Amino acid sequence: MGDIVVKVPPTVDEKLAGLIARAISERLKSLARVNEILKDSELSEEDALELGRKARKGRGEYLERKYSTGGQH
Repeated sequence: MGDIVVKVPPTVDEKLAGLIARAISERLKSLARVNEILKDSELSEEDALELGRKARKGRGEYLERKYSTGGQH
């Protein structure tokens, strides 16, 4: 992996700058792991988007049922 340079204004506290750098680094590591896991996937981008839409719709319907019954679970 190449180098990434993140410039923060000099007014940003060093501890905060360090947290930002670590957060970016951890996110990149997570994305690399996801890419490794999915490298042999045959799922198309269109299929993945459709699954995401169905999941959101299902979650929305679940929450609507859960909270529209006056708090009964």
